[in-house]
Amino acid sequence: MALKFKSVFALLHMKIISGQWPKGYKIPTEMELCEHFEVSRVTIRRALDGLVAQGYLTRTRGRGSYVEFRRSLLGSVRGFAVDEEPYGTYTIVERGRLAATAVDMDEFGLPHDQGSQMLYHVRSLHTVDSSPTVLSDYYVSPLYGSFIDDLEERCETPFIDVVAKATGQRCHFTTGKLAAIVASGEAQELLGLTNGSASLWCRGYCCLDDGTVIARCSKIFNSLFYEFAIEGGSELRLV
Repeated sequence: MALKFKSVFALLHMKIISGQWPKGYKIPTEMELCEHFEVSRVTIRRALDGLVAQGYLTRTRGRGSYVEFRRSLLGSVRGFAVDEEPYGTYTIVERGRLAATAVDMDEFGLPHDQGSQMLYHVRSLHTVDSSPTVLSDYYVSPLYGSFIDDLEERCETPFIDVVAKATGQRCHFTTGKLAAIVASGEAQELLGLTNGSASLWCRGYCCLDDGTVIARCSKIFNSLFYEFAIEGGSELRLV
């Protein structure tokens, strides 16, 4: 029965996290699920109890079971642009400096005749209700490096919003690439991912309204919490 329970749990769980059964959806009755999976009612109840315990379902006596889980819609993909993350807490995992290459200087519009320059690096983990959701790496222009030094170890304001407030301009994440990857061991551990599971990954630039590039950024998303939408007229390209 244990193997049947795990199989039923996994199949129902996939229907929920894939969006096939959206938030508020009334799932089939226990008897209907028994007939569909050809298992006992005890097996179905054990699978449903597990989904309730993990916050995916709510069950009301006399009314049935309803999907409670909903992923946040993280903006949209338009030229692979990411709008913003929802509320939560940002924890600094790592920060430091590294020498800018010639390519870095071109990307950030830095002069080549002023000797070696340093990029500022910060890695932050975004959590919502104690659940890890996004791991971000920012490589920041030396013109905005002081904002990295001033970041608190834990805060509720992302780096790009700190810059936006200081400059009086919006900060956009744009001109990026989107892919499915298997995250490294460290990233898997920080995000609480199953070994070998796929994650959404994007890389792009953080730019102010006037076009100034302040940072190059890559993000790994916990796909249990986020999904992307494609706007009408957007063009997807394989690169």
